[in-house]
Amino acid sequence: MHIARLSRGYDPRFLWQCKAFAASIGTLFLRAFERGERVYLAMVSRGYTGRLPAPDRAPASPGQWFAAALLPVSAGIVAAFALLV
Repeated sequence: MHIARLSRGYDPRFLWQCKAFAASIGTLFLRAFERGERVYLAMVSRGYTGRLPAPDRAPASPGQWFAAALLPVSAGIVAAFALLV
């Protein structure tokens, strides 16, 4: 938007060009507000109720811990092997 204003002869040193700056700020605000509304309506249409779902209170099983630790451990082994070679 800054380059577009400069290409149209905008010079912020002149007081009478404050209207163009204020109009661009207003346009930017309206576009951001309308985009937020569209995002919110999309979320509502997908079942958003304004609250997070209740977490499952069951603790992680040993198999889940093993699966979660598999990638970091294997990455550490590869990094250690790369340092040794």
